[in-house]
Amino acid sequence: MIIVHKYGGSSLADLDKIKKIASHISKLSDAGEKIVVVASAMGKTTNNLIEMAKKISKTPNIRELDTLMATGEQQTVALLSMALNELGKDSISLTGAQAGITTIGCHTKSRIKSVDPKIVLSHLNCGKIVIVAGFQGMNQEGDITTLGRGGSDTSAVALAASLGAQCEIYTDVDGIYGIDPRVYPKAKKIQNISYEEMMEMANLGAGVMETRAVELGKKYNVPIYVGQSLRAHDGTLILNQNEIMEDKPITGITLNEDIFMVNIQHLPYSENLVANIFNTLGKYELNIDMISQNITTSGTLDLSFSCFKREESLLKQAIDELNQKSQEISIEIKHDLIMLSLVGIGMVSYSGVAAKVFNTLAANKIPFYHITTSEISISCTISAEHKNVAIQMLAKEFNL
Repeated sequence: MIIVHKYGGSSLADLDKIKKIASHISKLSDAGEKIVVVASAMGKTTNNLIEMAKKISKTPNIRELDTLMATGEQQTVALLSMALNELGKDSISLTGAQAGITTIGCHTKSRIKSVDPKIVLSHLNCGKIVIVAGFQGMNQEGDITTLGRGGSDTSAVALAASLGAQCEIYTDVDGIYGIDPRVYPKAKKIQNISYEEMMEMANLGAGVMETRAVELGKKYNVPIYVGQSLRAHDGTLILNQNEIMEDKPITGITLNEDIFMVNIQHLPYSENLVANIFNTLGKYELNIDMISQNITTSGTLDLSFSCFKREESLLKQAIDELNQKSQEISIEIKHDLIMLSLVGIGMVSYSGVAAKVFNTLAANKIPFYHITTSEISISCTISAEHKNVAIQMLAKEFNL
């Protein structure tokens, strides 16, 4: 049986930690398991590389930035393979491209197009432990590309899918909680969670897993274990909903503080104008959410949506282009809001969940603004100052 392990940067932050991970993997190999390890860059290496690039250029060329950032993971896998060799294990490190990962899309946030596992399999069949650089691949032009935030998770699940393997994601937390314990210390750990719920939570701000990784797990039916490095197997399993017995309306609450709201006001209503706005935003590959519009009695349009703070520079470029095309556009950006989301596949069968959410907020005098829903989630924006009270009251209401 093949198992794909993924270790995050905090688990591999220094040479002592790399040696401990190597020792752990060595013992698993002694038990007869075929192991592929996907590794992230050590500690803050990626951030440091980006800072160096910015000291050279305020707007680094993104192709060269990818080439630079990819070296972080390559450093880690080489060191981890050396540590395993030192323990007497036959190990080999591979870049994402060498491991057969082909990508498409823009530099710095590419997507995995396909994985050809033949090189990895050939090394496994020779008895080697294979260490693969996460977060990267190669596009059709032969350029190194990186996969964006959480890219090593995506690399690991994609490799597991191509190998017909199990996937285990190891990090500095001991599983997935209904609420981030740093925000709500009484939060309960989730034993099993569905792909759908985990995708929704990740998409709405839960940082423990990357949305694309879970999506790949669902598509290829790869169960994903999430737990703490070097600890007993007491983490969280992400799997199909029909394999989960527990039934409750809300599984978790996520908090997204990495957003701001964009309000575009007093537009002369025109379908073409609205389409042009979103075409321009799409051109810059902005992640847009919580879209709402209101056509006033005077026939003008107010439009609002949320955007990630980390993409503010891209938004400003899009706004500049919009202003050049249409002088009447008036744009306001609000930075003092956060998005609170409740997620649970049980919403499909439980009635009155929305009423409980908004009654709880109202009872605690917490104003809520923009609202969006899906089949399994309810999201709203609130003022950042009300974050702690909102989390505590909703956690008690839904026993999280």
